[in-house]
Amino acid sequence: MAKISTYTIDSTIEGDDKLLGTDSASTSALATRNYTIDSLKAYINGQTAANITDTIPLGFFLSVNREGTAYERALVRTLAGSVNNNVVLKSATVNTGCDVYLNVLGSGQVFLIIRDYNNGQFAVDYDLQDFATNSATWSGVIGGVNHSGTVTAFNAPDFSNSSPAANATQYVTAGSDKYTDWMFNVTLDAGQSYTGGQVAFTEFTFLTGAQQISTQAIGSLKVTRNLDVPDGNVIVGTSSPTNDPRSLTVYGPIEVGVAESTINFGDSSNNVKMSTDGSNLTVTSTGTGTGIIAAPYRFTQDIVKDTNTTSTDGRTIMGQNSFTAINTDGTRGVLSNGGVELQDSSGTALSQQQVQGNATQGSLTSGGVLSTIKINGYWYELPSLTSGVAQALPGLSETLAGPAGNITTGRFFYGTQNASGALFQAATSPTALTTGQAVTTGTTSITIASGNRTDFASMYNNIPSGQKLYFVESTYTTPFPAAGNQLLDQSVNMYLVVAYDASTYIATFGRQGFGTLNVATSTFNIDSETVKLNTIPQATKSNFLYYDTATKAVSHNALNVLASANGASYDYGGNTDVPVVSIDFDNLQITAPASGVVTLKQGYAFGGALTANTTVDNFNHYILDVIAADKTITLPAGTAGNSIRFTNMSSINSTGGYVASSYTWTINPNGSEKIMRSNTLVLDESTASFELFYSDATNGWIVNGTS
Repeated sequence: MAKISTYTIDSTIEGDDKLLGTDSASTSALATRNYTIDSLKAYINGQTAANITDTIPLGFFLSVNREGTAYERALVRTLAGSVNNNVVLKSATVNTGCDVYLNVLGSGQVFLIIRDYNNGQFAVDYDLQDFATNSATWSGVIGGVNHSGTVTAFNAPDFSNSSPAANATQYVTAGSDKYTDWMFNVTLDAGQSYTGGQVAFTEFTFLTGAQQISTQAIGSLKVTRNLDVPDGNVIVGTSSPTNDPRSLTVYGPIEVGVAESTINFGDSSNNVKMSTDGSNLTVTSTGTGTGIIAAPYRFTQDIVKDTNTTSTDGRTIMGQNSFTAINTDGTRGVLSNGGVELQDSSGTALSQQQVQGNATQGSLTSGGVLSTIKINGYWYELPSLTSGVAQALPGLSETLAGPAGNITTGRFFYGTQNASGALFQAATSPTALTTGQAVTTGTTSITIASGNRTDFASMYNNIPSGQKLYFVESTYTTPFPAAGNQLLDQSVNMYLVVAYDASTYIATFGRQGFGTLNVATSTFNIDSETVKLNTIPQATKSNFLYYDTATKAVSHNALNVLASANGASYDYGGNTDVPVVSIDFDNLQITAPASGVVTLKQGYAFGGALTANTTVDNFNHYILDVIAADKTITLPAGTAGNSIRFTNMSSINSTGGYVASSYTWTINPNGSEKIMRSNTLVLDESTASFELFYSDATNGWIVNGTS
């Protein structure tokens, strides 16, 4: 045999060309054999796995045989970032390795067939499902007739079905060749129809929605070493997870590094983000994103609500069986299964606990409303109502009062209880019952008549928060005051509705400002409070209360008081035996010595040290203190004999030294009244003490004794 280098090179390789080799299975000494190019190709394309090497040398084209029971098994490809438009699949000048057909089912369903000749120029180049996802439009010519439409679905193959639907993707055989027919459901544009069978297009173009493939793994992908993604995103699944679910299963930790590494839930404009600085886990949100816990969780550590890391700014802590709200000064309120407790900054319970009341109503100061109270391990409900008796506290109750005579209900209104009456808030709607309800003397409950029940229920059920339902007698026709103004229960008979039973239609009420307060207890202790007796009887009475100043006890004691009240003495000018026929408390100081004798002494109450514009009262002694601007005193209306005393100390400093003042006090009378026959009094002497005594309208207030 000549040297190989001496043989001529065949520039045209044909299937019948022969290669020289050795038959490894031959036992003959003459094992040299010829092999054709076609026989080598058939061997490599054979279905025995051992015929194909485990590795593909660089430069080899990856061809995938789609025969078998798996759809595109182990095919690796990529999806491009943008959609290609005007993709020509079949034309006179471009061969894309496929033919395109139009066909119909018996139901009139039109579908496209793209016949892939398995050379990798269509199915390997384009994502098939994306034609439907992007509603790809198309245009083509069949027998000189133009057709156009939109892709509505990609029909994936069903290898488990031996008789797939006519419009399902499937393998087809033509002679000895096998092809893949990719099937798409389509709709024709308006005004078009197609009733023929399977007919090929002479020209066909996808106008929109053809997304070219860039790294897409179909089937299983096994990575035996690290998977590094230096750029771009890792996406698992599709934008429609409910229709095309995909899961990521990881055996081992998912490690998130420092701040630039995050886990995002949602899209870029509305998401919940988890991140870390290397020590702490932070959960934030954008847009309307919210973290929702919809399953039971058990926490082994305290949960702290804090606006920042400064503990003195106030915090809220949810711990084991407790909820703690910490104020900026460190004091706290603790809610636990034992109740609510106020604590100081060290966590020690305060000696004084409080109950938070309702919001302020009108001009009232919020005092709070209790429905239950716990005393010495016992719970008490208040108020409750039984037979016209309101229970306030254990041993304390009020018997409701009815009208002094027979009445008829008049107008209803909403108001707020306030001292000797109520603050009017608004009239009810309707303002009165259709027919006024008759109320007999002393009655504290009535049965609402059938014709009034709808109106009364509407009034009662719509009582504003923090207010009460009232009514007045039909004889009271004076217009109600403006909202927030007072109605006095001493001048207007107003009735407070305290309860309504919707099943029996019984309404319970009481005349406000009247009724009886009942104290049912064995001990009644008054330490430092004042007991005010508004009326001294003029006839002989018995069964009075006696207050012992030594024991600070009130006891029952029979007491006789003469009509002339000789038991009281009036100490004035050394004369201690002046019969008392009337008592004017305007200029008297009242003391109660241990003997039990009430002694009335002439005197002035201390009105305080003034530093601001003030209206003063009769029979008070005031200090005019240091001021930083001119100030004015306004006198009350004068009555002959009224007196007010002043000591001007506006030029005396804190150590008693004199410092000339740049500002003056001015005293003005009430209205058109006079001071020393003038309209005003300017105190240019800043250290004088004096008395103003009201004489008459001509002279007005006169200055008595300056020093």
